[in-house]
Amino acid sequence: MKLESTLSDRSGMLYTAPLMDVILLLIIFFLFGSNLVLKSGVEVKLPASSSSLPSAEDAHIITLIPNETGEFYFNDERVSLTSLQGKLGDAVKRSNQVVILGDEAVGYGVVMGIARLVLDAGFEVSFATKMEAQ
Repeated sequence: MKLESTLSDRSGMLYTAPLMDVILLLIIFFLFGSNLVLKSGVEVKLPASSSSLPSAEDAHIITLIPNETGEFYFNDERVSLTSLQGKLGDAVKRSNQVVILGDEAVGYGVVMGIARLVLDAGFEVSFATKMEAQ
């Protein structure tokens, strides 16, 4: 017994629909993925400056927030000043660059104290700022 299909032939446009979905998803992924570079999980109000940050590939990020406990973030991990020295010893193997994201409400002495500690550990230090309003 011979079976015959009662369905009509599928048009070529039906096969291109999944391809277009995949292409659009890739475009959206790469457009939004580029905005995730050098972002900290903690909101920091950076001081303004006319200078720009040099390129820092695979740099460690220290985020300083105003608080009474003296804690801050090193690569998205909350640390104290005493535990930072041990973290820096292990981190120098990955990269020797550190970007300091210091809130403008944090005291100058605190920022420079951490910068001195990082420099003494053998890192290159960059300070992140926002662009001045024109």
